[in-house]
Amino acid sequence: MKIAFSTLACPTMPLDQVASLASSCGYLGVDMRSFLDESHRLASDPMSHDPAAVDSIFDNAGVIPLCLSTGVSYHKAIDPPVIGRIWVNEEAGVPETKAFVDCADRTGTKFVRVYGSELPAAEPRTWSMRRVTERLALATQTCRNTDVRLLIENAGSFAKAEALRDLIDLVNLQWLGASYNIQAAVNAGECPIEGVSALGDALRMVRIMDVDDDGNPVELGKGVYPLEKLFQTLQAMNYDGWIVYEYPKHWCPELRDDADSVLKDAADLMYSWIAQPAGV
Repeated sequence: MKIAFSTLACPTMPLDQVASLASSCGYLGVDMRSFLDESHRLASDPMSHDPAAVDSIFDNAGVIPLCLSTGVSYHKAIDPPVIGRIWVNEEAGVPETKAFVDCADRTGTKFVRVYGSELPAAEPRTWSMRRVTERLALATQTCRNTDVRLLIENAGSFAKAEALRDLIDLVNLQWLGASYNIQAAVNAGECPIEGVSALGDALRMVRIMDVDDDGNPVELGKGVYPLEKLFQTLQAMNYDGWIVYEYPKHWCPELRDDADSVLKDAADLMYSWIAQPAGV
């Protein structure tokens, strides 16, 4: 297993400082929250940087530019169903995906994260599933002829592992894998330990965080989630993918400002869990 952290932990930190921080704390990669809209971009968003500069920053730090984590999804309905096609892009989400994949390819970034998201309740499920599957397949094919891979994350109608795995199997393309967010799984009523097992060989990334009894984000290891057991389960699966720690300072400004300390403590804790043999 390899560890990374999300730039949500340090939203005002420039990219070169982010890469340097990752290196000093022992992280092997950085997960970068990314937006097409310039007004929403974090200081570290590669979409605002020259691609060669991004590649150089990470190369100098000895850290992998792991993922562009986007909010792209493919569920948008065409309404009304027939005449609506004149105004609504039937491939909604696909051009946005291509823009992120192009950026990832130019910057040496391994993954682009996307969502299937919410299927409309007022529409027959077969219709909406066909739309999401077709769009996701087209989006995934934008990775063809690159080293970038698309990761679809559990959320909305695909928040549970079984639904996410079914969607991946329907698309059935080699450039598509799963990113599993334990918070989204818990919110959907799923045990993450069961979820990672259900995803099996489709799993490429696991996103972890910790919360207190009221569901508020806290530093890793100071909350209620049995994360050490999750690591043991992944060890038993011989999982050799990525673990991304999310400390959502960007969404929760009240959290501690000293990202250096928070991320260093989290890295030390994760390495201690990784070092334990499976089943211990």
